[in-house]
Amino acid sequence: MRIGFSPGPRCRAMGCKVTRMSGRSKTLFAGFLVLSLLLILHLLRPDPAMSQTRALHPHAAELKNEDGSWKYTNALVRETSPYLLQHAHNPVDWYAWGPEAFDAARKSGKPIFLSIGYSTCYWCHVMERQCFENPAIARQMNDQFVCIKVDREERPDVDDIYMAATVMLNRGQGGWPMSVFLTPPGASGPDDKGLKPFFAGTYFPPESHHGRPGFPHLMEQLTQAWQQRRADVVAAADEITNHVAGYIGQRDASGTLEPGAYRSAADQLVASYDAAHGGFGRAPKFPTPNNLQFLMGLYRVSGQAELGKALRHTLDRMARGGMYDQVGGGFHRYSVDEKWLVPHFEKMLYDNGQLLQVYVEADALLPDTDDPLRWLRVAREVCEYVLREMLDETGTFWSAQDAEVDAREGGSYLWTPEEVRRAIGDADLAGHALRLYGLDRGTNFTDPHAADAPPSNVLYLPERLEQCAVSWQWTLAETVDARERINTAMYAARRQRKQPGTDDKVLTAWNGIMIAGMADAGRVLEEPRYMVAAAKAAEFFLSRMRTDDGGLYRSMRAGQVKIEGFLEDYVFLVHGLLRLHRADDRQAWIDAAIELTEVARRRFAAANGGYFDTLADQPDLIVRTRTTSDTAIPSGNSQMVHNLLTLFEVTEEERFLQWANDDLQSFAGSLAAHGVGMAHMQHALMRYLAVAPAAVKAAEQIRPEVLGKSKPLLRVQAMPSELDLSGAGGTVRVTITVDAPYHVNAHNPGLEGLVGMRFELRPVGAASLQVNYPHGTPRTFAYSDAPIHVYEGKVVCDVAISPGDAAGEEYAAKPRLVLKYQICGDDACLAPAEIQVPLRFTGVAGSDGAP
Repeated sequence: MRIGFSPGPRCRAMGCKVTRMSGRSKTLFAGFLVLSLLLILHLLRPDPAMSQTRALHPHAAELKNEDGSWKYTNALVRETSPYLLQHAHNPVDWYAWGPEAFDAARKSGKPIFLSIGYSTCYWCHVMERQCFENPAIARQMNDQFVCIKVDREERPDVDDIYMAATVMLNRGQGGWPMSVFLTPPGASGPDDKGLKPFFAGTYFPPESHHGRPGFPHLMEQLTQAWQQRRADVVAAADEITNHVAGYIGQRDASGTLEPGAYRSAADQLVASYDAAHGGFGRAPKFPTPNNLQFLMGLYRVSGQAELGKALRHTLDRMARGGMYDQVGGGFHRYSVDEKWLVPHFEKMLYDNGQLLQVYVEADALLPDTDDPLRWLRVAREVCEYVLREMLDETGTFWSAQDAEVDAREGGSYLWTPEEVRRAIGDADLAGHALRLYGLDRGTNFTDPHAADAPPSNVLYLPERLEQCAVSWQWTLAETVDARERINTAMYAARRQRKQPGTDDKVLTAWNGIMIAGMADAGRVLEEPRYMVAAAKAAEFFLSRMRTDDGGLYRSMRAGQVKIEGFLEDYVFLVHGLLRLHRADDRQAWIDAAIELTEVARRRFAAANGGYFDTLADQPDLIVRTRTTSDTAIPSGNSQMVHNLLTLFEVTEEERFLQWANDDLQSFAGSLAAHGVGMAHMQHALMRYLAVAPAAVKAAEQIRPEVLGKSKPLLRVQAMPSELDLSGAGGTVRVTITVDAPYHVNAHNPGLEGLVGMRFELRPVGAASLQVNYPHGTPRTFAYSDAPIHVYEGKVVCDVAISPGDAAGEEYAAKPRLVLKYQICGDDACLAPAEIQVPLRFTGVAGSDGAP
């Protein structure tokens, strides 16, 4: 049974946004799922008489009077967020998050329906058109709930809290739009401030469809539960809230800071490398710049040729694919396929700011010998796009651009060959454009949401420019010049089309990211315009986005500032200031960076190291969050450590290094356990160990075994030691001995990020195996509230091995049985490792030698 929005093939085709929970969340989920599901088990039974509507904008005519004026207006009309203003003329009586909404819920006793999204979210628009603009559905919403809209970009704290609940209640999956039902204030008495989640999902259609309940049906069932079993609903909400608080308000135990943590994370990341198409992971493919920066940092110190090759391949394919706007510059949010070809068309400021830094760094670290200006052309095009389309009159930068035009995803970015010919005019140049951008290879895009839309093309570069130059018998410079002329003509034609909406609010954190990217690009490209743009934006925040007591504001639109800043606003603006200082060496940037860092420490520091995301004692939050995960945007905690290390490098003040040490120590357990989920902090750990070698020496003295300085901690025996595969095969008993006080993770350790023990046969096809793995012993460690299953002492596994389908073929290598494992102590883990089991195979080609 599944609640809410399930990703998978259909989700990827739709371009939805998905969040997955960590292993710790899954464990917490199990603790309260039974209670909540017993309460609402009947909610997911769809009404078979209903079918999903597919109209793109089915209720538009019902929203206007005959004179063209709006028929409905709600409280969101007073807001400045573009996302909230998009809903200001829904027939839903929306409130913004705040006292007015909470008072209404307290007085009415109705539960709260909380809808969280953002202005460029495609499926947020879909649910609005299908449900929130439907007068009949809106009447039901108004009758049964107090309805609140939140812009997740303005209030990341609110989003974090209820996303945690959504993910826990949906088997590790969540996304936007987020649909959460909360208890009203006063539900458990006059002192109860409510706001506790009791049901959560994402997109719901207007009618039940494919096992997903229609939104009216869902609301009706939840209302019945609230009216008839209120005590059970409140109890479930209390239980869910307690687990959410335990997860996102978590504390971590201190531990030893060791290279094994970041090496293990890097191994996990590299293992997901797509050698065919570039990138790390499967479709949908996100650029996740902090992962790339982490691996680039590792390559800088290791020089591993294969890692460099993977990074070059990834950067090349990202920049040649449709995820990159070939004509206008800038990166779209992500690719829905594994080839980086078809994007989800929204563009985010934070992606482009981070990727600017990646491509600028790649110019020095990963030079392209066949096209030496390859990476810098990308950086220049991104800068030009931002200054052309994302610049506020104040010199700051807007947040995002929409994925759709007139309810059609990618509407302004798609082309047909005839459109290209008309745009360019010159037949010869147009012919080169069709070949350059793959239009001569057939169509590659059909709108999955609009069956009547004809096939068209997402532009991409099927060949590198130097390859085009060879086939056209041009120089590389001539090819680059031709592409610029093609893009100029096509961009001019594209601007005549209806453009995607722009979210023109200004966010401090995201601007800090773009300031950093623009400063890096200006420095390396020696382009004064980029330097001036970065400096002007920074000066605006330092002078105009400040509270009376020296803090920062979060958001500004049309000159109106609002919402006190969160941790991420401080750390990313400081990040931008530090990159500006690197570019122009102005002391004022360092002075401002130190001041804001000190303010942030006073406002957000936790007593045992690390930082909260929000200010203390906020009355509208049920949890004070302390985020550690690094996703599309790194966590504030991770970026703070990077900032402190940079401040130490620039000023040589020991206090910054000590603060970085304290913060890393507070997350040592998580760094060992959560691997690539904390990639940006793993990168910070790598930087810290490089500038603080004394920390490494201390670790070697305290834990020589864990650092591999003494005898092996794990030994393997096999009985029998020889197995004939010419017949049916047989069973081998493998005994693994682990030295105290260490352990290895069980086959299913129960916590994401830990590598479970497993056997593998190599080469693939030589034989097949079936293993009877023990369950392991549950133990609780400082870095996890939930038990982890481990193997200690002696572990016995029966491994049944039989000839594989290809057992008669010749193999270049002898068949061999390999044990993969991860050794841990009580507060840290080594990088995953493997050992060959001392087992000789006979009866197959290539097996005439002992392992």
